[in-house]
Amino acid sequence: MTNWGVPDQDAQLYAEGVRRGGSLLRVRLDEEDVDRAMDVLERGNIVDVEERGAAYRESGWAGFDESAGYYDENKANEERMRYSPGRKPAGEGLTGAATAMRDVNTEGLRTGSAEREEQIPLMEEQVDIGKRSVERGSVRVRSYVVETPVEEQVRLRDETVTVERRPGGLAESGTTVPADAFRERTIEVTETDEEAVVNKTAHVRETVVVRKDVEERAETVHDTVRRTEVEIDDTRGKTTDRRSDLDR
Repeated sequence: MTNWGVPDQDAQLYAEGVRRGGSLLRVRLDEEDVDRAMDVLERGNIVDVEERGAAYRESGWAGFDESAGYYDENKANEERMRYSPGRKPAGEGLTGAATAMRDVNTEGLRTGSAEREEQIPLMEEQVDIGKRSVERGSVRVRSYVVETPVEEQVRLRDETVTVERRPGGLAESGTTVPADAFRERTIEVTETDEEAVVNKTAHVRETVVVRKDVEERAETVHDTVRRTEVEIDDTRGKTTDRRSDLDR
C-alpha cells in the first residue's frame, strides 16, 4: 500500500483492520463514475479511518504486527458487532476491523456521525522543461593499407670467370721458359654481380582531420498543463415545483 502512495501509518491501520477480519477495497475509476461508486459504498458499513485508528490506539495498539495471527470467524464477527453502526467503541478490550476500508487517497465520504462531508481535491499540473542527449548517428573514419604494384626496369651487370686450356706453350711462341717456371702459383678471380635493391621511403600525402563542432540553439517547447476547477451551484432559497406522475 505504501507503493500506492498511502502513508505508512495509514497502511499499518489498514493491515490491522484486515487482520481482524475486515476487507480492504481499492477501486480505480473514471471521473464520471466516482459519484455512483460512492453511492454504492455508502450502502455498506464503511469505516471512518480516523475514528477506527483512534479506537485501536486507545486499546493499546501501537502498530501492525506481521507475526500476529488473523482473527477467526467468531472473533471477526465480534469485531463487526462491536463497531457496527450506532455502537460506540468500548474502552475496555477495544478491537476493531472494517467490512470495507477506504483508501485515504480517495478523500471520500465519512460515516459514523450525522454529518456528511465530501472533499474534492483541486489539482494542478506544473511543467518542468529539461533537456536530454539524443544520439543522432556517428561518423567513423578508418584508415587501411592499399598495395599498388610498381614496375620499373633497371640495368644490372654480371661478371663471369672462365678458365680454359690452350694447346702449345711458350716454345711455340718463341718465348724463353723462365727460370721460376716450376714454382707453385695461385690465381684467384672474384666474380661480382649486381642485383636490384628496393628502398622505400614514406611521406605524408594528405591529412584527414576529424573534429566535432558544437553550437547551441534556442527551441520553444509547446505543451499543456491541466488543473481542476470547481463550480458551485447553490440552489438554496429557490422554490422548485415538483409534481407527481399522477398530477402530470
